[in-house]
Parts: sequence; structure tokens; C-alpha cells
Amino acid sequence: MTSPGSRIDRQPKTHRHVCRNSCETPTRLIQKGKFVRAFGQEAEVELQTQRRLRQELLDFIDNRSTDYASDVMRVDPAVYYDPDYLKEEFEVVFGDNPVIVAHHSELTEPGDFLTVDVAGTPLIVVRQDDGSVKAFANACRHRGAKVELAESGRRRMFACPYHKWCYSRDGGIRSIPFDDGFVGLDRNEVGLVEYPAVEYAGFIWSKAKPGTELDIPAYIGSELEKDVVASKVADAKLYQKRTFHLDMNWKVVMDGFTDAYHLQFVHPETVGPFFHTNIYKCDIYDKNWRMTVARRGVVDFRDSDLTDGEFPKYAIAGLQFYPGNIIARAPAHFEVWAIRPNPEDLSKCVVTLWFMVDELPVSDKAKRFREKNWEIVLKAVEGEDWVVAKTVTDVLPHSNVPDLFFGRNEKATQHLHQTIARDIEAARAKEATA
Repeated sequence: MTSPGSRIDRQPKTHRHVCRNSCETPTRLIQKGKFVRAFGQEAEVELQTQRRLRQELLDFIDNRSTDYASDVMRVDPAVYYDPDYLKEEFEVVFGDNPVIVAHHSELTEPGDFLTVDVAGTPLIVVRQDDGSVKAFANACRHRGAKVELAESGRRRMFACPYHKWCYSRDGGIRSIPFDDGFVGLDRNEVGLVEYPAVEYAGFIWSKAKPGTELDIPAYIGSELEKDVVASKVADAKLYQKRTFHLDMNWKVVMDGFTDAYHLQFVHPETVGPFFHTNIYKCDIYDKNWRMTVARRGVVDFRDSDLTDGEFPKYAIAGLQFYPGNIIARAPAHFEVWAIRPNPEDLSKCVVTLWFMVDELPVSDKAKRFREKNWEIVLKAVEGEDWVVAKTVTDVLPHSNVPDLFFGRNEKATQHLHQTIARDIEAARAKEATA
């Protein structure tokens, strides 16, 4: 186990130590019902957590303090750009961890599909006739051609454009032209390769490891599941979705989401004025964490009797699920983010944002309000966060900087990098004993 005062190193794979000490389908109805029941049972417990967080944030403000890690952490800059390290990191970290790929409303009817990339694996994610969701490798079992070329749509079946091998929605082979050339072929063996896919909290999750189970509640843990349930994100409506292709390493983007230290400096006119810079609480649960940032109005609620739904008025709780999934609740919307490397160039990344609201706007006033919030978010990330982050990617490979330093006040950022390092170290140890 690496201490918070660790150094993340990038050295030759054969001998480097990553860390060392130094300074409404049937399925959807069932899941929605689960969330309703769980919320009724756990609401009071969640309110107790929120009251605790409010008091901790107020104590930080009163004492001009924050949630500190035990030490400053050194990081080798090469973890952001070294090709060998990035390849290893991609295979280890994203090869066996879940990623959010869609909101359930993107697949409403049987046969609705999306083509997505999960850790370099092209998948078809498709709604089944029974309301469940399945994911399959987007590769024909005949010659390996891509079966589905469209980004989304609705299909009765999927037909490979090469030789028209056709597959049912459930991935099974449906027809093979001139099948007398394949006498003796067991059709049970030539269906599309299935990958894990589940629907949880209104979103569809998958991972790039066929033949494995995907249990999201177990993965995020009981404490953070209480937060997900209480947030009611499962009931939220999709207002906007956008995917960004960024010329920067995925960790640079995640570093910004794990940092309350930059708010007043990078966002002086957008989101910065709404928050206390450097005032936050980071609760760590195994690989995942809750990052709660104090809003300016928290002092106005110092003595109020906190009730359900008030928490976002004085704090933003970002539920961060390793490696790059985030569910954040703002006063008037949710932001759900999926951040992952671009498999075609691991020095770059792909970021998807689902902007969720409690109810879709109907009146012109409500539409203007939603659109203003959406534009603020876009300006904050595109015009501020990622402008600075791009300079990190541009400068580090050419700067000869020997070490970077993550402060004690950057506890969540430290945790992300420590978890990556531990996963890589564990994978190496496993490989060494295989």
C-alpha cells in the first residue's frame, strides 16, 4: 500500500517501482423501483452524511483549512506522456474497469443501438426485446470486418457489409449466405462475442473484458451507492450530450475534476465565484471517492435544519468512480462524465458529458435557464479548464522537469494517481509470477 506521500515514477518496465515513499422497459422499471425503495429506506442515513459534510466544510472555512493528505506527493512527469507507460496504463487501468457508455434514453426501444469504444474494443450496445441491454464486439465472426458502421440507430438484425453474415439483436448468428460452404460449422460458436453491459442509475456501463460479470453496486461500494440512490440521478432526464476529442492525456482532465485548488484562478468569471477555493472534503472508498466542494452559500445554511434536496445549495458532491466516471449534482442539474484515453493516440483522450435535469424545460423561461447553465459548463471546461490543461500536455514532454508535486490539499488527485500506480504494480507482480 502506497502512502499519501508517494512518488509516482515512470521507469523501465522490467525494474521500475511505480510508487516509492518520499516527502421504461422491464429492466429499467425494476431498477427504478429498486432506487425508489432504497431511497425511502436510506434517506435519513444520507441526510446524516450530508449534515456531517456540511459541518466539516464549515469547520474548514472557519479554520482556514481543508481536507489534507498526510504528505506532499512527487510525480514523475513522464506518466503523462511516456508511450510505453501510457500503453501499460491503458491496458491495466481501462482493460478491467467499467466505463459509462450511454444514458438509457439513448436506447429506448428494442433494436436501438450505439457503437462505442471501450478501452480500444469496438462494441455494439443494443437494447434487447426483453428490455435488457447487451454489448457485443463490433467484429464479424467470419473475417473480422466491422459489422455495424453507423454510430446509432435501430436494427432488426446486424448485417456485416463484407459477406452479409447476419446477427440477431441477441448476438446469435441469423443467416450465412451460401451456407453450403460452411457445412459442419456449429452456429452456436459463431455468434458475436459478448461483453458485459448493465444498466445502473439510469446509465449503461460496460467494460472491455468478455466473459466477466459487471456488478456496479459492488464496484462503487455501499457508501457511494447510498449517494447515488439519494441523488435520484436515475430519474433525471437527458437534456444535452456532447463528446469531446481532446489533445491531452486523460489524467490531465481528471486532475482538474479532482482539484478544488484552482477554482478562483482558472474560473474567475464562470463557476469560481460560486465556490470556496481550496475548501473541500474527500471521502475515499477503496478505488472510488466522494469529493464535496463548498459553495459560497454554505455559511447561510450553518444553522438551518437540512432537509432532502437542500444539499446542492451549499455544496457540490462529485461521486468519482475509478478510473474516469463522475456523477456530480449541481443545484439545478447533474453532470455525468466519462473520461478515457483515445485508443488511437494515448496522449489524447475522449470525454463524454451527459447533462441531466430533473424535468425537461417546457416554457421559454425554463429553456433559457437550462441553456444558460449548459453554456456555463461548456465555457468552464472548454474555455478555461482545458485551455490550461492543454499547456500541460504541450510543455511537459519538452521541459526536462524532474518532478511534479501534488500538495496535501490535493488529496483526491493524489488518490487517483496512487490507485493507478497500485493497479500497475499489481499487474506487474501478477505477470512476474505467472
